[in-house]
Parts: sequence; C-alpha cells; structure tokens
Amino acid sequence: MTRVLLVGSGAREHAIAASLSRSASVELYAAMVSRNPGIIKLAKSATTMKINDPQAVADYATRTKVELAVIGPEGPLVTGVVDELIKAGVRCVGPTKKLASLEGDKAFCRELLDKYEIPGNPFFRIFTDANSAEAFIKIAGPIAIKPAGLTGGKGVKVSGEDLPSKEAEVEYARQVLQSKPGGVAKLIVEERLDGEEYSVQACVDGHDVHVLPLVQDHKRAYDGDSGPNTGGMGSYSDRDQLLPFVTRKDLEASSQIMANVVQALKKETGEEYHGILYGQFMLARSVNEKKPSPKLVEFNCRFGDPEAMNVLPLLRTDFEEVCEKIACGNLSARHVSFESKASVCKYLVPTGYPDNADLGQEIQVDEIAIQREGASIFYASVDMKDGHIVTAASRTVAVVGFGDTIEVAERLAESVTSHVTGPLWHRRDIGTASLIRKRIEHVKSLETGRLVNAPLQAGIA
Repeated sequence: MTRVLLVGSGAREHAIAASLSRSASVELYAAMVSRNPGIIKLAKSATTMKINDPQAVADYATRTKVELAVIGPEGPLVTGVVDELIKAGVRCVGPTKKLASLEGDKAFCRELLDKYEIPGNPFFRIFTDANSAEAFIKIAGPIAIKPAGLTGGKGVKVSGEDLPSKEAEVEYARQVLQSKPGGVAKLIVEERLDGEEYSVQACVDGHDVHVLPLVQDHKRAYDGDSGPNTGGMGSYSDRDQLLPFVTRKDLEASSQIMANVVQALKKETGEEYHGILYGQFMLARSVNEKKPSPKLVEFNCRFGDPEAMNVLPLLRTDFEEVCEKIACGNLSARHVSFESKASVCKYLVPTGYPDNADLGQEIQVDEIAIQREGASIFYASVDMKDGHIVTAASRTVAVVGFGDTIEVAERLAESVTSHVTGPLWHRRDIGTASLIRKRIEHVKSLETGRLVNAPLQAGIA
C-alpha cells in the first residue's frame, strides 16, 4: 500500500480523491480547510487544518507517514508546502514555491515568456505605481487589467465588459495596487484579446509535458456568458480530446508553448517542474496576424476547477501510478490514456453567488440516483453541521455527465441536477448545442473581423 496525502477540500480535490481511490494500492489521507463529505468518505483519515501553512502540513505528513502528496489548490503551492514536504521525505505532485510563482505572480509569468521569446504572450505592461498606471491607461486602447497575485479566478477585469470607462479602469488599477491581492503589489495591463478560451492541462515530470483532453471553462455567472466573473460555472470536453473550435494544429502550438515554459523555468530557477501545469489559452488574432493563434491568458500550477472533473473520471490508467511517475520523473505517454467520451460539468452554487453567497443553508444530495444514471457528483465549498451538508463561501457541488457526444453528456448533467435540492442555482446553457455553435462561429469571425487593440499594441511595441 502507498500512503498518499491529498491537500485541499474542494470539488477538484474530491475528483482527485476519487481517482486515487480507484487504485487498490492507495491508502488516502487528507488535509482540508473544511469537511468535504466526499473526501471524508474516501479517506482512511481526514483532518481540517491551515493547508497554506507549510510546516503544519509537513508535520501532518510526518505523523501519518505518507509517502506521496498531491496538492490540489494554488494556495499551498504558493506558500511553499511542497518545499517542506520534500524536506520531510515526501514525494510530491506539485511545484515548489519558486516554480509556483508562475501562478502566484502573473508578472513573473509574462516576463518569463518575454525573456525567453516564447510565443503566445500578448502585449503587456507591468505597474507598481498607481500614477504610472493611470498615465498609461488613459492613452491605451481596450485593455485587460490583472492583479499579479492570487484572486481565486475573479480578479481580471476587461474594458467594455467589467470596466465601462477610462475612469473605471483607473479606479480599478488603483484599487488593485492598494489592496495587494495575494500579497503582490503589482498589476498587469494587457491588450484586450477577443477570442475563445480553452484549458490545456498537462502532467509534467520535470522535463516532459503530457497533455490531457482539452476543456472549455465558463467563467461568467449567467446564461449567455453574462454577469460577473466566477471561479467557473461549468465546463465541457469532447470525445476526440480536442474542442469543436480548436484544431490539432492549435493544440500542438499550445502544447509547445507549455513545453517551452517548463524548459524556461528550469533555466530561470534551476529547479525541475513536477506536477500539473494548466495553461489557459485563447484563440485570438493580434495585429499583423492573418488568422487567430493561441495566446496565453495565464498559467496555473495545478488542475483546473472545474476542468479536473471533466478529465479525471475518464482516465483509463492508474492515477496513483501517474502521480508516482510525475514525482519521480519517468512518466511516458503510455501511462496517460483516456476513454473516448465527452463530458459536461455543471456547478450548483448558493443563492447570491458570486458576490453574496448564502452560507450555512442545508442541501440534500441523492448520490445513489446520480450514480445510477451514470453521472458523477463532486462536493465543493460545503461543510458538515449536525450531520447535514450546508453551503459554505463559494460553489457548492458539481455534477458531471458523460456520453458519446457533448449533447448527450449535457442532457445527463442537466438531468441529474434535479437530485440536488436546496437554495441553489446553476447555468443551464453550458455544453448546449446553441452555445457551442456560438463558439465555433466566433472563432470563424476572427479571421475576417476588424481588430480593436492597435492603439495599445502600438504603444507597447
């Protein structure tokens, strides 16, 4: 038996726990922020603790005598949990603190791609001074403003969507620099890209990058891609491991960018990347480009949430073996294979989410009915109160449907939402034929559409 420590307590971590538990050789231990009933059910031992505290996690690993650790969320990675676990003799799936700067400091990421001349980097400027940022923003064209630190996927604001005027752009830039999200007093001003986003997740064993099936996440809260940004309301993947608007050539270009970044990190830091690397890309067209090409929105140093729920249940190979080979540096393509199935994930979230989530409300989940229909459920931001499951601060549960087509998977996912009751709501359009058709038509339009970002690009170039 291999004693495996899972760090984290969300739906992504529940999906990781479920995949690990399919291996007969795994004895699972969990360090969590809140009491996730799905993880608790699968683990031999589970405890709540401050998972961003490297020493506390390492002490727990020592007490439980775990041999391998899988780190779910970004917080523990950025604070250096992996560094302490390695010191304690634990093999890890997750990068060290220095390498996790790729996610923890978006300015570091942009500068790394720029320094090593890696394609896919949009035009950008980095600011630490509010007056300098204001002067630039006032003369720039349409932009995206990003805090350099961690914001839980909710920090990016875009001209014309979240920021209706130059005054709003300047105000948000000042707010970011004053509040220092994630403890980083920097912001990035980038050209506003017009295109379609997609997620490329990969297993990295220190040198090789093994790409998983592509997924498209949906950040906007409401149907039709309207409303505020969220941590992700749902996602879908296709049976051919591409997406309806992403070609094999696009995937190869995206994968090469990721491989180049892994090599650049080794040169920059002297350390090898062992873990999951998740590139958020956008098919978009910049000035002087005739066709859209992959542009990097950001890198994350772990599985996506919800994207993990789309791919991990379809993994054919032993996930514990995959994790061991990631940590030890000898993963090959034959170790990572997937069923030829499409998947659709839909998040059920509390009333008032994302701004004022209604906390502490009881929900009921008929897990048996969901499993009987062939779907999966993963608990996210929940807690246990007097033996009942109650809502916590963020997304509540994710349901995932599978099928030979995206359409079949979507119908199943939508159907099983009825087995989760309580003060919850969800986006109903994720994975529907009409929304996917809209994505395809959008990408086609980029080949002939007029670009609007030239003023910013000209200023930066």
